[in-house]
Amino acid sequence: MGLRNSLRSVRVRLTLWYVLILMVVQSVFSGALYLALRITLYDNMDDVLRSSAALVADTLEVDAQGRPSTGSEQPLQWSSPKEGEHFWRVLDLSAQMVAQAGMYEMGNVSVDPATIAAALAGHDVVQTIWVEENPVRVYTAPVTHEGQIIGLVQAGISLEDVYEILAAFRWILLLALPVVLALASVGGLFLAGRALRPVDQITRAARSISAHDLSQRLNLDLPDDDLGRLARTFDAMIARLDAAFRRQRRFTADASHELRTPLTIIKGDLSLALAHPRNTDYYHRVLAEIDEEVDHMSRLVERLLSLARADAEGVPLHRQTVDLGVILTDLIEQTRPMAEAKGLTLTVQIAPNLTASVDPDAVTQVVLNLLENAIKYTPSGRVRLSAHRAGPGSGEIRIAISDSGPGIPAEHLPHIFDRFYRVDRARSRELGGAGLGLAIARELARAHGGDVTVHSVPGEGSTFTVYLPGRAPTA
Repeated sequence: MGLRNSLRSVRVRLTLWYVLILMVVQSVFSGALYLALRITLYDNMDDVLRSSAALVADTLEVDAQGRPSTGSEQPLQWSSPKEGEHFWRVLDLSAQMVAQAGMYEMGNVSVDPATIAAALAGHDVVQTIWVEENPVRVYTAPVTHEGQIIGLVQAGISLEDVYEILAAFRWILLLALPVVLALASVGGLFLAGRALRPVDQITRAARSISAHDLSQRLNLDLPDDDLGRLARTFDAMIARLDAAFRRQRRFTADASHELRTPLTIIKGDLSLALAHPRNTDYYHRVLAEIDEEVDHMSRLVERLLSLARADAEGVPLHRQTVDLGVILTDLIEQTRPMAEAKGLTLTVQIAPNLTASVDPDAVTQVVLNLLENAIKYTPSGRVRLSAHRAGPGSGEIRIAISDSGPGIPAEHLPHIFDRFYRVDRARSRELGGAGLGLAIARELARAHGGDVTVHSVPGEGSTFTVYLPGRAPTA
């Protein structure tokens, strides 16, 4: 189990892969290095043999029978070769010995018929033979006189020193491999642990984070590499989750409060009505209040369900190509009695040909909510609706609802579209608002690919602008 758990560690696996790759690379490099050394040593030996054979051949003479002869001179370098290491010999065309040096010390170096035939054909031959379990490098070349081959010269040298050098080099490479791999393993574990330390910090932070405490952040001072971007992405994700949980808790608390208020009123009215016998008018008034509170709760629950569905599944839209001018005109006529009842002037300016691909029910809900809010919160003056395209050739449609009401203080504007947020809670409750209308309006507009914005000046009024694309956004 301990080994299996260790192999699950990214640090250990990275180190194992690193060591494995290093082992393959070092093995290939060591083999190439050994081969290069072997070729170099053999080439040096062959060069020495060629030079020695040429020196011997230069000292030869031709006797009366046309055979090669050493005459009175012997090649100095090879006349007294080191015992058992060097030899040379001269052969005639019948492969008979003419002269030699070092043969007895070297041992019985046989004459290879194939080598003799190749040399007599004019080729130089280099070969390695074994003489009494000792490797010997032999070079055979033809001896020429006036363009004719008159014999052969052979020079040989023992390869024992070369074999010893190569054997020692093999042992060095074999011993170096495990040492290097061991050092690489230690270094790899250290470097992998150092590189993956932010991942361990992220893991520990993730384990300590719960839905009750999302305030922790990594705040790691890392460069802009993969791990640095991961740490910053993790912090951003936790911040989004923290904000979402805060909104959810605030949403739940506000929803509970909004539902508790009508239930308290209903419970109070029923308790008073049942405490003592009452007349018919009293019961009628209590039932009317209960009916009003039930309607308020129904509207609130319906809006809460709409927002919950939007959060879980997105806003379902049933798009149709419609003329928004017709929809807006109908909404103006629908809300005109409400405005006239308060003595407000309701004006409208709608540009022609406002065709768009929208969900007519959703657009109606957005604009109707904004019109009703403008009428509710404007004590006197006017409410104005205008609709036009953003510019020549533009597909975007802008619907603006402005009023001459008290306006919205600047500190409230950033939160005006938050759920359950109300500038004046007491007055909103009096007018039947729960602080969900603007949040739903923005959700519906954004589902179309548009938005809702607000511009307000305290004491002068507010303007809410709905932006709708001229055609459906590409998924």
